[in-house]
Amino acid sequence: MKKDIIEEFYLLALVDIVNGKDINELEETIKLYEEDEQYEACAGIQKAIHESGFLTIKEIIERNKL
Repeated sequence: MKKDIIEEFYLLALVDIVNGKDINELEETIKLYEEDEQYEACAGIQKAIHESGFLTIKEIIERNKL
């Protein structure tokens, strides 16, 4: 179940990144989820941020079938 939550937030964050959302905004979102102790959401968003640091938008889309 927890992996499903992580994967869901990961994909949602990737969509945000592909659509041009600023990484700083996503990092602020992580802080909000941390305050609410929703660590699976944080993990998913952090994974997307990490991947976006070394993948192109095209690679993100192709790898995740977005």
